[in-house]
Amino acid sequence: MLLQDSLFTYENLRDLARQMDQMEHDILGNNANAVGRSENMNDSGFFSIQVIEKALETFDLKLINMENPAMAEFKANPLTARAYVLNLREHWFVLRKFGNQWFELNSVKNGPKLLTDTYVKEYLHQFAAENYSIFVVQGILPNSEADDFITLCPVVPKPTDFDKKEPNLVQKFFNSVGRRLGGSQEIPDSQEDRDLAIAMALSMESKESSESSGSDEDQLAKAIEMSLSQDPNIPSTSAAPSELTETPILGPSTSSETPSGRIPSAEQQRRDRAKFLEKLEEEKKSQNVPEE
Repeated sequence: MLLQDSLFTYENLRDLARQMDQMEHDILGNNANAVGRSENMNDSGFFSIQVIEKALETFDLKLINMENPAMAEFKANPLTARAYVLNLREHWFVLRKFGNQWFELNSVKNGPKLLTDTYVKEYLHQFAAENYSIFVVQGILPNSEADDFITLCPVVPKPTDFDKKEPNLVQKFFNSVGRRLGGSQEIPDSQEDRDLAIAMALSMESKESSESSGSDEDQLAKAIEMSLSQDPNIPSTSAAPSELTETPILGPSTSSETPSGRIPSAEQQRRDRAKFLEKLEEEKKSQNVPEE
């Protein structure tokens, strides 16, 4: 993957691993692995970093751990390197630059994966957080057909759903900000500014969606309120508590006459009934008086 050619066979690396095992045994003597198990290879085809480093010496290439103080430049700006070799739990894979584009070369995946510059930085940061061993490849990598081809014809990534949505997100953000601030609504050329605009637009969309349910309820309540306010026979739901208080049925009457349009009080009703009965009694008496 790293050298883009089958320069080493399994047998070549196996022989290197055995040589290193023998060297370790000669140096350590009785302290060496008494069981005879190799520390530089296993049956799954895994080889230690020492074996890989020894093999790469043939091409004047070195692998230096990214945590080494001498690699501070690459840790600060990972894009200045040409390739990285990564390892976690006996699995090796490579990040390498061909032409001006980065690719992940991983045997557990279906093929090379194109990586953007921003993604390479985030990728390495994530792998470091997950305790991957990251090695910077030092030296001049052998030229390959992939280098020549991608330099002349860069790989065009397939558009994803997000890529299709990106221009709309960028335009949405700058339209909104431009209108509010009275400034330009033109989309910037800087990729950094575009990335920031996308992040802000996504944040705006998230906020809008989270408030949509609440705003719908508010609008419905306002619509009902306006409808009620237009009908004089229906009391407004926003009326003051005192306006909604029901008038007591019993209460003192200050006048025997009932103004027009008002419901008579209980006292007034009692007086009216008394007058009616009194008048009815008088009529009965007048009918029972004998004629002379």
